[in-house]
Amino acid sequence: MIDILFVMFFTFIPVLTILILKITGFSVFKVGLVQFTTLSLFVFSFFGTLPLFFGWDEYRFNTGVNDKELVFQIMLMSGWTMLVVVLGAIFAKKVLGQIKGVEAGNIKQKNVELILVFFLFFLVCVVLMLYLSKLSSIALFAVLEFGSSAAGVSRSVMGNDFSGKYHWYKVFIYDFANIVTYVTFYYYLTYRNKLNTFLFLASLCLSVFTAIMATEKGPIVWLLIGMFVTYTLAKNDGAYPVRKLIPFVIMVMATLIVSYIYFMGSLDVLSALTSVFSRTFAGSIEPVYYYLQYIPQHHDWLYGQSFPNPGNLLPHTPFLLPKEIMSWVHPELTAQGIVGSMPAVFWAEMYANFSWVGVLITPFFVGFLLYSVECVFSFMPATPLKVGVYVWVLLHYKNLANSGLFGFIFDFYLIIIVFVYITIILVNEILVVCTRKTYFE
Repeated sequence: MIDILFVMFFTFIPVLTILILKITGFSVFKVGLVQFTTLSLFVFSFFGTLPLFFGWDEYRFNTGVNDKELVFQIMLMSGWTMLVVVLGAIFAKKVLGQIKGVEAGNIKQKNVELILVFFLFFLVCVVLMLYLSKLSSIALFAVLEFGSSAAGVSRSVMGNDFSGKYHWYKVFIYDFANIVTYVTFYYYLTYRNKLNTFLFLASLCLSVFTAIMATEKGPIVWLLIGMFVTYTLAKNDGAYPVRKLIPFVIMVMATLIVSYIYFMGSLDVLSALTSVFSRTFAGSIEPVYYYLQYIPQHHDWLYGQSFPNPGNLLPHTPFLLPKEIMSWVHPELTAQGIVGSMPAVFWAEMYANFSWVGVLITPFFVGFLLYSVECVFSFMPATPLKVGVYVWVLLHYKNLANSGLFGFIFDFYLIIIVFVYITIILVNEILVVCTRKTYFE
């Protein structure tokens, strides 16, 4: 009976969500913050419950993810989250009004902005060199020299166990680097000349290196996806080019297979492909499974203890839930000096703090937030920089499918990105007023 119920709800919830999106004007075939986040929630927190429920993912099944009732609960809550996020966005649309997305026809190139973007590229290079100077080893070079087994500790030191303030380095060497790549890619696609081609290739090389230097699989894939979205905005008015989706997916899969073979030690293409599917569809669901087992059976409800404490203004020390779950599930890695993390879809953090009440309520406010951010972008100057930052924001909020919610409320990365973005806009406008013209206009 439980099998039949699972299949019914697994089929019904996505269909209902798509119908509601279509009826209310959120086209699933166009680039949009609400649609992109909903798709991410489907791919990373919902779809993978199918192979987990029926035991098709042998690796996860053998490692303990084999309780059908628990997986059924996860599917229902992930489905509820998708649906209510959409309802929250619809309510925001009623309150804030209809807006237009980022339209390529209205984007104008500005030479002052390009100069400022080049300066940002230079700054990223400087920060990257400072970051690398603080490392005793680089995971990519360790893999090339000693093989995939040598990368674990180096990867940990480059991220979770970095001795300095890693978030300051990350915002430059990953986030700003990718934004510069998206911006210069847009320039290359729409205003192709030798300068724009050089800037794009230089920024692409930088972003590719930062994406693979820690031998992680995700960063390089999301860089490619970000470039595909940029292409969609530049060449197809934000409507996904269906004919180009298949070759793009093949390219992404090939990249992941190569990464698993050389970085993770997969023996052949088939085992790498199996790992890719398992990691993509179940990798963010497995932590939820352990969250539901760990709380409240092994730890009391957190009641906000997992929330960030910026500047130590709040009277608590943050409980690092993803790291705590990782240590609980894999104590052998902690014994090896590897600091791991098990982030999960945002509703799992709300469950750990406020039980099922938090799961039922918060998705509505997330949907309202997503549409509100979309509204803010509608007022920004139509330049290639807007496209680059918008693509970054899309990829930033897709992380709701595999990370906690309150990182997006006390959002360090978004604050820094927006601050720099607005600074560039203001400097550009001031210089335009002073010179009374730009090179291209």
